[in-house]
Amino acid sequence: MFFFTLFLSLLTGLFSPAAAPAVIATKLAPAKTEDRTNNDKLAWSPARKLSWEDFKGNPDDQNPHHALTAANLAVDAKCNNNKFMYEVKCVFLPQESWSKNKMSKKLLQHEQLHFDLTEVHARLLRQKLVGIGTSCASVKKGMQQEVNAAFAAWKAEQDLFDKKSNHGLDSVAQQQWAANIEQRLQQLEAWK
Repeated sequence: MFFFTLFLSLLTGLFSPAAAPAVIATKLAPAKTEDRTNNDKLAWSPARKLSWEDFKGNPDDQNPHHALTAANLAVDAKCNNNKFMYEVKCVFLPQESWSKNKMSKKLLQHEQLHFDLTEVHARLLRQKLVGIGTSCASVKKGMQQEVNAAFAAWKAEQDLFDKKSNHGLDSVAQQQWAANIEQRLQQLEAWK
């Protein structure tokens, strides 16, 4: 019933100090990423849950699902004075997210879990990136590999969540996933 839009933006240019970073984007569904301002993104926060008012996109009548959550796991990385610096963000994209049923609390909870699961993977990626070092030379070997692996794991787990919870219709499975995601967020608190 639900579909989750996933995409990863990685700013590169790590190893060419004079050049401005180029943008490499991998998209699994169409998304408009150019000229984006912070006003049209919602950063993940434990204190702020999604509401149906956040889903501002127009529903796709051809899509059999009841809602679409567009989230972004974005990595901004650069080298400055041979020091690797990065930021991993988990954001919700209101203009690209939609629902055909804005009355369903159960559907909204399912969409929130997709967003929460994206934050789990953002924290896992932050943890992995610390492990590849801080010098640009050490990062050159491991950065793209870690990001690609993180993206694949994120997508696979989002798909598994939908499959195992039957897109939120299996309330027992959905509750199990909710508890698991919450536990993982707590375990990864240091990588918030």
